[in-house]
Amino acid sequence: MSAYPQSLAPVLDPLTPVQREAAMALGRVLVLAGAGTGKTKTLTAGVACRIQMYGMRPSQILCVTFTNKAAQEMRERITTVLGEGQAPFWLGTFHGLGARQLRAEPEVAQLHPGFDIRDADDATAMIRRLMKAMDPDTVPEPDTGKKCDVRQVKTMGERIGHLKENLVTPEAAPAWVRGLIERRRAARQMVDVEGWEFAVRLYQIYQATLREQNAADFSDLLMWPTLALMNDRSYRDRWSQRFTSVMADEFQDVNRAQMLWLTYMSEYSRELFAVGDDSQSIYSWRGAKIGFIRNFVREFDGARLFKLEKNFRSTHHILQAANAIIARDPGRIPKTLFTQKGDGQKIEVLSYDYASDEADAIAAEMGRRAAEGVAWHDMAMIYRINRLSRSLEEALLKARIPYEIIGDVGFYHRAVVKDALAFLMLAACPDSRQSDEAFRRVANVPRRGLGAKALGQIEQEAQDRGLSLCAAVTTATLPSKVRDSLLAFRETVSRIGQIPDMRLCDRLDTLLKETGYYTMWREAASEEGETALQNLSELVGLAEGFTQLQDILEHAALATASPNERGRDRVQLMTMHRAKGLEFPHVFLPAWEETVFPGMGERNYEEERRLAYVSLTRAMQQATISSVGYRQGVSARPSGFIEEIPAEHRVTGWLRQQGQSKRREAGGRFRHTAAALDAMGF
Repeated sequence: MSAYPQSLAPVLDPLTPVQREAAMALGRVLVLAGAGTGKTKTLTAGVACRIQMYGMRPSQILCVTFTNKAAQEMRERITTVLGEGQAPFWLGTFHGLGARQLRAEPEVAQLHPGFDIRDADDATAMIRRLMKAMDPDTVPEPDTGKKCDVRQVKTMGERIGHLKENLVTPEAAPAWVRGLIERRRAARQMVDVEGWEFAVRLYQIYQATLREQNAADFSDLLMWPTLALMNDRSYRDRWSQRFTSVMADEFQDVNRAQMLWLTYMSEYSRELFAVGDDSQSIYSWRGAKIGFIRNFVREFDGARLFKLEKNFRSTHHILQAANAIIARDPGRIPKTLFTQKGDGQKIEVLSYDYASDEADAIAAEMGRRAAEGVAWHDMAMIYRINRLSRSLEEALLKARIPYEIIGDVGFYHRAVVKDALAFLMLAACPDSRQSDEAFRRVANVPRRGLGAKALGQIEQEAQDRGLSLCAAVTTATLPSKVRDSLLAFRETVSRIGQIPDMRLCDRLDTLLKETGYYTMWREAASEEGETALQNLSELVGLAEGFTQLQDILEHAALATASPNERGRDRVQLMTMHRAKGLEFPHVFLPAWEETVFPGMGERNYEEERRLAYVSLTRAMQQATISSVGYRQGVSARPSGFIEEIPAEHRVTGWLRQQGQSKRREAGGRFRHTAAALDAMGF
């Protein structure tokens, strides 16, 4: 006979013994849920147990996670299990629940009822405006770029956010920052003293402005309630007594403010159910403190630890590779993932000379697997940073493989790439109406004084005379400065477009130089400017492979069609951070080189190790790792993480070339002979 009500049998019976024990446990509980071990199912069961087994009311359970998507998924699962109206009333994200708490008592933040919430873009715009309004002599000179440029505004916004995440008020900021500077100096670390001191002054002005406008930014939503919980006993009692249980998902990602908020909100009930995995803590750059999950059992007297180690996603070889890499993280809470899904296939490890060779080989292999019956959406390419996607996209485009980039803009969707192609189009046929959209896009980039009124006059002139917009510039009635600037622009693009026997890549490079487009981005002296110049360099290099303008335009058009087709069967491309929480039968992991991953400089090496663990455990059936000897002008060697995978769990080269592939043909329209595959170009 089960030790729980029969009504909970549909929820608890399918669980493993350790999942079931964890879900039924009360008090301070840490569920250490390894990748693919059913953490959401366990958390859902934990909610169900508290309501149906222990008689807690849904209105008295606080359940928090990091994203609206995760909160909605949790709500749907609980509703499916318990029925309508049984999900916790206080179920949402940290910011969402903090906003509810702050709206109930806005005076703790010196706000009034009905306050506005400023999103990240609004907050950045306010910081930029406030900086520009300050005495220029008080704004520090940045190491790179100009005062009040995009990079400096972003840096100051991040520092204000850092202060708020650490619960530092504007009044306390001067002393806190002095302590920060002293600590870094004592540790012989670089510290931007002038920049931090300026950030303090800016923070004080920024926060005063928010209060004047009866507004809060995202960081305020949690900071002020947490400070009130810390410093006001009656407030803390009032809120902690509301809840009989506090439950937190993705606990490895909490920052200081979030940890204190959870601790105080659960003070009265002494019920804190935390689910997470320290081996998947990959957001230290966002303020996450891995020590909170690793010290949980020591922090709370009587706390219990449950380890979920049975993986339901991946095969044995994949898990053993991941286990071996993460085992070298010296601070981890020990656990070893295992599976009953069988050995599966060994990790394929490949090396190439150049990134283009690597990308072409991956695309070809994807084509072969598709021909064997693997759906495109069951294949993913996961890489360390976004800029690695370009060569991969090119290879997929050449192979006519449909793809979608998750969480980033595809190469040909980027504004600078579209601008550059518009320059080419305009230069090719300035007197044809076919170039009108290109003219609209770049005639005022960089700025030439072309506003809406002047453009309207040009459009009317073009319509009246049957001219292209670029040609209408010569006869339209315009302010003299605007007319002179546009005539010079027209002369430049027309002249470059008529140079005979000029390679397409050289024509593009010349256009970008002589129109001032390169200069515009160099003078931006910001991260955005650097990225733009990198993308333009990539495009000029790419243009070397084309002789005709229409070919590269068609190539780009095929790539930019994908956003309208999302949701269809297509290969998934994403960074390692974006891949967390996802799974795919076939995972390709390119660019595992020391210079890229773990990378050089100030990266957190152990966090890079955890990224390797996360990446490998996205794979369900097959994982393929590749590296090159030369990438983006720099020689490279394979990542040390590859050698940490035991030899018995990896193979050098493609398994199919060694006769070891266990993949089965699915039949139907995708079945092909080897000869047919060769004929298809795969």
